[in-house]
Amino acid sequence: MGRANAFGADETMREARSFATFLVAAMTLTACGSEFISDDTLYTDDMDFSIDGESRILDTVESREVLDVLAKYRAAIVKKDFGTLNRIVSQDYYDNAATTDTTRDDYGREGLSETFELMAQHAESIQYKVMVKSLEVERGLAHVDYEYSYAYQYRVGDEVAWDSGTDVNRVQFKQIEGEWKIIAGL
Repeated sequence: MGRANAFGADETMREARSFATFLVAAMTLTACGSEFISDDTLYTDDMDFSIDGESRILDTVESREVLDVLAKYRAAIVKKDFGTLNRIVSQDYYDNAATTDTTRDDYGREGLSETFELMAQHAESIQYKVMVKSLEVERGLAHVDYEYSYAYQYRVGDEVAWDSGTDVNRVQFKQIEGEWKIIAGL
């Protein structure tokens, strides 16, 4: 009878260990959280950069890296930090200004630099809010659709004025030498 009890005890211990292993694995998997990025998990210190609560952005390293670049862009615009802007925009940047029927308003990196220069000379105060609606990453390319609102105070001569508005945009990214760079959409 002692052998039967010992055998039963061994069997019970094996079952307990199996159950404990299963329980730990299940807790680990469920503790990982959502497979999607939520607004309350990123950029809690930047009230002007948010993720739409209804968006379904996969929580991947690539998604977070792309969002980081977009957040840096937003902050750099507000601070007029042209060093950061130049670092996060690709040398191959090209944009058609959302018009496909003409190339007259297309511009590359040089045209973007001229826009930054005008901003530096005339914009005295910039407010810029971004709400990310969607993000797609595939094979080293990404695009982010976002809604933005802006207000800026500018000076031309002795005149000081404000301009403001709200719009939607798609900005495109490419991974270049391990870093995500903006290649279109500004």
